[in-house]
Amino acid sequence: MFLAAALLAVVSLANAQAPANAPYGVKSGVITMSMDMMGNEMITETYFDDYGLKTAQVSEGGFMGGEGKTRTITDKDGAQIRINDAEKTATKFPAGGMGFGMGGGNRAQINWNNLTDQVKKENNIKEVGKETVAGKECTKYTMTIDMMGNQSEQTVWIYKGIQLKNEMTSDFGTFGQTCKKFEEKAVDASMFEVPAGVKVEEFDMSQFGGFGGF
Repeated sequence: MFLAAALLAVVSLANAQAPANAPYGVKSGVITMSMDMMGNEMITETYFDDYGLKTAQVSEGGFMGGEGKTRTITDKDGAQIRINDAEKTATKFPAGGMGFGMGGGNRAQINWNNLTDQVKKENNIKEVGKETVAGKECTKYTMTIDMMGNQSEQTVWIYKGIQLKNEMTSDFGTFGQTCKKFEEKAVDASMFEVPAGVKVEEFDMSQFGGFGGF
């Protein structure tokens, strides 16, 4: 009886599949990305669970980062909550508002794990080959994106729906991120939660004038 139960558990795990709307083909893990910011390396760690339906990006400083590390989680509606655990503060940004990284905890981005012909057409997405990044064989795509009304070309390297590298070319130059380390492992559930006792403040997008939607 015990043997039968064990075999059933193994079969259940083997047959486990990502939900239909899941952006990733990997259950949980940590992605460590590196970006060159005017000669300084900026490291961003993205923790994910439930095949990418739960994400949390941890970064040091950066745009509006303040002092120390900040953690950005994405709620079920796609809105982002930026948390400074040391200062016990949290700010909520609306879905489609201020993004915090090209690798993206924002689920409003393209679902590379479920890439439809319609999405390919709308974004001019083309598959251009295979390439290994951080020890994982990725599919390489080119696409056209809109940045504040200007068209820019972007290349992404995708492993099971996950961006392990991206590069963008625009009038401002070429920049991007590259994965330094990819770990498939369990992630503590508290990583995706606002700590108890921390009040979430709504961000006033009006102070950015006409730039609130980029």
